[in-house]
Amino acid sequence: MEENKTEKIVSEINSNVFFREFTYSKNDFKDLDTKQEHEFADNVVWIDDILFVFQIKDRNSLENENDEKWFDSKILRKAVQQIKSTHKYLKSYPHIEIVNEKGHKKNIIEAKDANISSIIVYTPNNSFPDSKRHQKFYESKDIGLIHLFHSEDYYWICKYLLTPAEIEEYFYFREELYNAHKKVVNKLPEQYVLAHFLETLNVNHIDPSYIENLKIIEKQFLDFDISYLMNNFNDKMRFSNDPTEYYPIITEIAKLNRAELVEFKKRFVLILEKCKIDDLLTPYRIYLPRTDCGFVFIPLHKSKAEHWDKALFNYTMAQKYDQKASRCIGVIVYEMIINNETYFDINWNFIESDWVYNSEMEQLLKDNFPFRDVKMKKLDNRYKE
Repeated sequence: MEENKTEKIVSEINSNVFFREFTYSKNDFKDLDTKQEHEFADNVVWIDDILFVFQIKDRNSLENENDEKWFDSKILRKAVQQIKSTHKYLKSYPHIEIVNEKGHKKNIIEAKDANISSIIVYTPNNSFPDSKRHQKFYESKDIGLIHLFHSEDYYWICKYLLTPAEIEEYFYFREELYNAHKKVVNKLPEQYVLAHFLETLNVNHIDPSYIENLKIIEKQFLDFDISYLMNNFNDKMRFSNDPTEYYPIITEIAKLNRAELVEFKKRFVLILEKCKIDDLLTPYRIYLPRTDCGFVFIPLHKSKAEHWDKALFNYTMAQKYDQKASRCIGVIVYEMIINNETYFDINWNFIESDWVYNSEMEQLLKDNFPFRDVKMKKLDNRYKE
């Protein structure tokens, strides 16, 4: 099926915010019994137990119906029905293969038990009335609330909320605010909902002064922007056979909120600096109870580079065990010189398993504890502390 203009915009936004590995825009599939072609959804974002399904509509300039009729027909009927079909496909098919922006295929039915957010994004005429634009949801008896977004509003939400975890939180907050103040919320612009979210998650009140948040809050994007690391992430990985081997690593990073990303980036930058020191340095680390995942960041001088794989495995295992975590990610960095040019060699490790008491590991950690204390400044996932 041919993409419309808004589909391309949403696909680009989703690829940037949610990463290309988790964004799917090639979602046609064939019913094996009837041979009929179906579209699972216009766009899909799938990260572990997070699933966003999108239907996207453009106003065709040749359509003669007025704005209200177009909205009722194309958004509240057709797009809603397509969203319902997506939910039906998840329940009734054993296998539906869709393709992400990296060209990798996944069976979306594996996400049927995920937390599903249903979203319609649309681009109407310039004369589109605010009374329709401010309608935040369609209430379905079958699948619950379906989010409605003017494409400009969706763009600005993703502009302010740069992490997948934060956007998921915003969708839940939006539903709670709507359920608490239905008549009022449907008269307010999306900017108010966003500004309220940035101030507080408390939905027991409406405060017009919150709108000022969008004017006065300075967005410290550089503090948690790791796009330079995530772009072409797989180019920095050593694989055995599977080109998606790094997905579990990037999944855990994608689930971080902005406060956690600040701490992640701080330690990653540190090991880029510290690996130049010819000394055995103590690794940096964090542990996130929210996702039950540990991270360990290891600087290694180039003179010891031949031992990088052993050091990476041992430190990752030790951090996982010490934090009693079910998952742990290790990253080790050292300098290397190629054709008189200096580069950073970055290697990653991911370990996932249930924590089990190990007397040998206990003794090793007791005799030679290899870490600093786990310290992480506690921040709310807001622009304001």
